[in-house]
Amino acid sequence: MTAFKSTDEVMKIVEGLLGSISQPKYLKSSPEDLSPSVKEYVVINALPINANVMQKCYVNVNYHARDIGPGRYDYTTLASASQTIASALDGATASSYLIDLESQETIPEPERGEHYTNMRFSFKYINK
Repeated sequence: MTAFKSTDEVMKIVEGLLGSISQPKYLKSSPEDLSPSVKEYVVINALPINANVMQKCYVNVNYHARDIGPGRYDYTTLASASQTIASALDGATASSYLIDLESQETIPEPERGEHYTNMRFSFKYINK
C-alpha cells in the first residue's frame, strides 16, 4: 500500500481546495497568540484515518468569526462562509479521492468572543 495518506496529507489537500477563502488558515488548531486584528479565520483538523485500501476519515473545517456583540454571533458571515466551504468541498473529486459534506453546526466560543461554523466532511481516498 504505497499510496497511504496520513491525516496531515488529507488536511493539506483540503486546505488547497479552500484557496478561494482569503482568511488565515491553520491546521489542527488556532494559535494561542492570535492577533486581535484577525476577525475571521479557518481551522482544519481531521479525525483518525484508517489503513484500508479505501481509506476514510472525517475532516472538520471550522470557520471562526468574531461576535457582533456580547453573545451575538455574526449570522451573515457564518452563513456565507458555510456556503463557500460547501461549494468548494462537497462532492469534490479527483482520481483518488471523494469528499462529501456530513454535517454542519454553529458552536459558541464565549471565552474568545466568537462563534464558528463546524463543517464535517467525509474524505475517502483510494490507494492505488
